[in-house]
Amino acid sequence: MHQAVHRLGLALSIALTASSHAQTPTPSPIPQTAAPAQSQIVAGKHALAAKQFAQAKTIFASELKLHPENIEAKLGLADSELGLQQYETAELQYREVVAAQPELWQAHKNLVIVEAALGRWEEFDRERTLLRMARQRNAPGISARESDVIDSFTIHGEHWIVREYFEPIGRSQTRYNFEHFAPTDRAAEYISLESAEAAKAVTPGGAVAIGDQSKQPPPSTALALNWYTGKAHGTIASYSHKEPTYEQARTDVQKWLRRTP
Repeated sequence: MHQAVHRLGLALSIALTASSHAQTPTPSPIPQTAAPAQSQIVAGKHALAAKQFAQAKTIFASELKLHPENIEAKLGLADSELGLQQYETAELQYREVVAAQPELWQAHKNLVIVEAALGRWEEFDRERTLLRMARQRNAPGISARESDVIDSFTIHGEHWIVREYFEPIGRSQTRYNFEHFAPTDRAAEYISLESAEAAKAVTPGGAVAIGDQSKQPPPSTALALNWYTGKAHGTIASYSHKEPTYEQARTDVQKWLRRTP
């Protein structure tokens, strides 16, 4: 249980850090506050960076009592609640943030994580669509070349986080990466939704079918869920007609993981 809680905290902290660092040097403007208030914001951010989510929540909540409209404090409180897995209260705070600053992309990215945790897939897709449209119009403060942490889950006591790439990345044109970390915080294994043909071309020995998947070569437009470790690889599922929804890819990954000891 201790390891599972540690992994969950690690995944959430990775998600918070990734979504924060994904901002470009020109983020949405945040109103300036008085010096004492700003010092509290800095203290809260330090607590978040140290994964001290309960302490951070106390700091930001106290600041909001004094300055109820402080957007940085609201965002910090929401981030603290996300770190504490208080998803419903985090959602309310993030909604207040984006209502006040619709182009504060960090809040939208973290809403994606929240909605996945709550299983609210319509809202999950709505937030991802908003981010996709912002990238397509080259909105300031967001880049098409960054990745977003969009989800996390635990199976067989092992925690996984999921990254989405707006632009397919790498030699195998990866769209999603499901990543499991070792106790050393290094990726122990991962599952990628990627171009089946490109992955086969760059993987030593080509793709190896696992389970009941067909061994026929996929068409050039096919995508595949491919599993990798430092010593092995294989194909979990193939999609020959169109890209699956994230929910479908997630379901297929989880079914395979549950069948695998």
